[in-house]
Amino acid sequence: MGQSPSQNYSKVVNTLIFIFPIVIITLQVAGDLVLLILAMMGIYVAISQKLSPFIIKDIKVFSYLAIGYFSAVCLSVLFSGQAAELAHYIPRDLAFLFAPFIALAMFKAEINMNYLIVGTKVALLVMGGVVIYHGGGRGTGVINPAVFGNLAVIVFFIALVFPYYDSLKHKVFSLVALLFGLVAIIGSETRGAWLSFLLLFATYLYFFYKKQAKLTSKSIIIIVLIIASIVTFSSFNQSIKNRSQVAYTQIDNWMSGDTSPNSVGIRLDMYEKAIDNIKNVPFFGHGYRTSNIIIFQNDLSAMGRISLRYNHLHNAYLTNYYNGGIVLLSALLLFLFVPLKLFIKANSQNRENPVFIAGVLLTLGYVSIGMVNILLGDTYMNGFYVFFLAIFMLLDAKSVKIPST
Repeated sequence: MGQSPSQNYSKVVNTLIFIFPIVIITLQVAGDLVLLILAMMGIYVAISQKLSPFIIKDIKVFSYLAIGYFSAVCLSVLFSGQAAELAHYIPRDLAFLFAPFIALAMFKAEINMNYLIVGTKVALLVMGGVVIYHGGGRGTGVINPAVFGNLAVIVFFIALVFPYYDSLKHKVFSLVALLFGLVAIIGSETRGAWLSFLLLFATYLYFFYKKQAKLTSKSIIIIVLIIASIVTFSSFNQSIKNRSQVAYTQIDNWMSGDTSPNSVGIRLDMYEKAIDNIKNVPFFGHGYRTSNIIIFQNDLSAMGRISLRYNHLHNAYLTNYYNGGIVLLSALLLFLFVPLKLFIKANSQNRENPVFIAGVLLTLGYVSIGMVNILLGDTYMNGFYVFFLAIFMLLDAKSVKIPST
């Protein structure tokens, strides 16, 4: 007997869910193509079935958050005073415009989480393989090493939180994938990603502790192996030692008044001068991608001249505030913390569902990334967040039996 149209539809969606984690970080444009296909499927559903993602209770919160952020970005371009020149940057944020329809496409499918779980583990194997192929040294393929490292951290924890199959071969597959994930994270040589990893690992252990009454000896062995692997990699990896020592030295030099340009010193200088001038930011900000021009256009220091070349302040919250004022900053904070609150609340009511923990780690991971880098301004970061947040918020809503319209 052939499959029904709904079964075929779900199979296509689940296949795309499997593919996305693998291609988003390793193949240029491929992740955008997956999102475009899902968006077109969602638009077709909306037209053919006369459904709106803004009234379906399972996905309307996500839809309003995404479209709200996109609208705030458009306002920041409009108020920049050079809208015509900056409008070509808006396509980087189209994932947020189409996000409601991506969520609608997923809503109409029967999502099989095994596709996502296996997809994330294959993604870790591929990312680790990419780093090994390039011989480390920040060789991460098609995208910026910082973005690669940050997203590798989040994929690692999404793969980690879901339960393992009982068979030995699946346990070995999972363990090898996580080890390759560590190779990818360390090989990216991204200190911000390493800090995010430590934060998320502490958060994961917290949730693990909350379930300790249900722990099995196998689960304890897995955690011990992961901790042992992290300690071993950290102890013997020269890259971690070198970059950590350099960061410590540069922080110490900057605090001692040394104004010689270096990676950490430039960031600290950006933070200090942005905070010193924060009271002068208008309600709608100075305009999209103008933060560094506003702060450093008259700064003749060596650090100031270098900082002027950037289009962000290496801090998502300061950058968004300068670019779009309280409107864009609020939209970003809502997009991060509203889902985080929903996932934490859901987890407090049901400790057994790993989707809630994955949602917490996704949003908290992005919160931590935003502290030391740009956040939702890169097509990879944008698409990744839209895709995974759509799935996790949809499954969260369905798990608490919110009625759909």
